[in-house]
Amino acid sequence: MAKLIYRKKVIKNSKNSNLDGKVYAKSVATETLSFQDFINHVISHGSVYDRGTVHGVMIQMVDCMKELLLDSKKIWMGDLGVFYLSLVNKSASDVESFSISENVVGVKVRFCANMGKSAGLDSKTIRKEAKFIDVNTLAGIKKDEESADEEDTGNDDQNP
Repeated sequence: MAKLIYRKKVIKNSKNSNLDGKVYAKSVATETLSFQDFINHVISHGSVYDRGTVHGVMIQMVDCMKELLLDSKKIWMGDLGVFYLSLVNKSASDVESFSISENVVGVKVRFCANMGKSAGLDSKTIRKEAKFIDVNTLAGIKKDEESADEEDTGNDDQNP
């Protein structure tokens, strides 16, 4: 049975008193699957295509996504969601002093999950289907042994 592992985190943030000392749940990943592991998982669901075919289609998809994203296109992947690019900038003092080479310091591939109910990726559906497991329960740690974490901004989006 699938389980969503979490840990309790005490936020220590001297810059934001609204967060400082508050307790939140943070999801815990048990592993990062390789591309091949993911392909094998897809095939394990009774795919009529062999591993090489699935691998080839997915590699072609990545190549085509890069090409289209670099052509300023967003890619809507149906029930999955949308991929798009965003720019990481250093600010310029005015329009005349702005240059791509000096002020654009990066380009990020972004993804926004389809939040429609048909996909089942919306927050309410995921929350309803999730079976939550405290990481300390898995580790055999008693409640009084839990410890606070280091300073945190409270923003999970920074971690891959």
